[in-house]
Amino acid sequence: MDKFRKRPACAKVHEEEKYKFIKEQIRPQKKIYVISFTRRMLETVISAIIFGSIAGVVFWNVNNRLGGVVSVPDKEISAMEYQTPDNTAIPDTGTQESTESDDLTILEEHNRASKRLSAVGDKFAVSLVSIINKKDKPVWYKDSQAGTKDIVSGMLLKETVNRYYILTSRNLKDTGVVDVEFQDGETVKADYISSDSITGLSLFCIEKEDVSQERRNKIAIPEFGSTVSVPAGSNVIITGAPNGIMYSVMTGNIIKSGIQMPVTDNQLSLFSTDILYTSSSSGIVLNTKGRVIGFVTDLFVKATGHNNIGFIGISSVLDIINSMVKGENIPYLGIEGYDVDKKTALAHSIEEGVYLTSVYSGSPAYSGGIRVADVITQIDGKDVTSLSMLHSILKSHTTGDKIIVTVSRRYGKKNNNKKLAIELE
Repeated sequence: MDKFRKRPACAKVHEEEKYKFIKEQIRPQKKIYVISFTRRMLETVISAIIFGSIAGVVFWNVNNRLGGVVSVPDKEISAMEYQTPDNTAIPDTGTQESTESDDLTILEEHNRASKRLSAVGDKFAVSLVSIINKKDKPVWYKDSQAGTKDIVSGMLLKETVNRYYILTSRNLKDTGVVDVEFQDGETVKADYISSDSITGLSLFCIEKEDVSQERRNKIAIPEFGSTVSVPAGSNVIITGAPNGIMYSVMTGNIIKSGIQMPVTDNQLSLFSTDILYTSSSSGIVLNTKGRVIGFVTDLFVKATGHNNIGFIGISSVLDIINSMVKGENIPYLGIEGYDVDKKTALAHSIEEGVYLTSVYSGSPAYSGGIRVADVITQIDGKDVTSLSMLHSILKSHTTGDKIIVTVSRRYGKKNNNKKLAIELE
């Protein structure tokens, strides 16, 4: 019955006053909370503005110092427009497709150029022969097991009334009986004439009467070029048997030019190419006009490289070839050395001329008193400024001639000149 009892009026008034008191207490606390929250928000916004400004300034400075380079994801580049320096917009037209098209164009141009160079080498076939040692039959095209080491390419060098002269870049002094085979398979006997042990060149001749008239009508004597100033990067064509296969053609570039190689009483100019070398490589090196500029050699691989084809420049062996054709022997002095120009002479306090690094024991030079570290400055009163000049002077003499060689020999800090009488062999 008590729970149904009515509450007294004073109790009701008391509760109303209690509720009013609570409201009065909560209102100012709520107001304080709103003010506090607003203050915190303002502080956050202001901090963000300050730090954002600082970051913007730092980014601007860094960007300027790096040249304005801003990284953009690859997938976004195609959707952007590139502004040229004059602010002319260039719309994107498909960068990937354009690049692929450019690559194909470059590849096609390279293929066309390669074909043109190969065509020059193919055309040279009428000037080529293969040298076959009759002792080592069967030859390459009849028996693949015979190998290609006996196939040596040669080129027609000179035509006279009764003969054709053939030059090859292999020393075949002890080969014996030799046949010369033309491109169509016609074979004739060849007579050995001479070899040059330093360059590895060998000379043969064939009688015209042994060659068919049809073949004679096709034969072409090639022209010579020059290697005096051929730079690295120049295109070259190697024909003959550059990879051991007769009448093959390989094309490439010179990667190092004008390598000066001291040899006995002379100096050769060597060149290195980017064409792969094989142990059976032999051949003739042509320029893009089809002119002969050198002969493949493996005698100087330390200078030209073990893995790529090197060749002797034609300009440094022309006089040797001419002497071989004439049957002349260039007199022997017996030295090796390096050219000394004016700048080198001043730097090392020696005379201009040819600085000797080797004087062969028992040679005319050694017997006459010439020694290593001497500088040859004159021969018979003529200034000697290079090994090629020294070689030319020797070429004008014959075996048994006596020459006066002036050498500069250093004693302490002083250079003394000595004149020595030498009898050439």
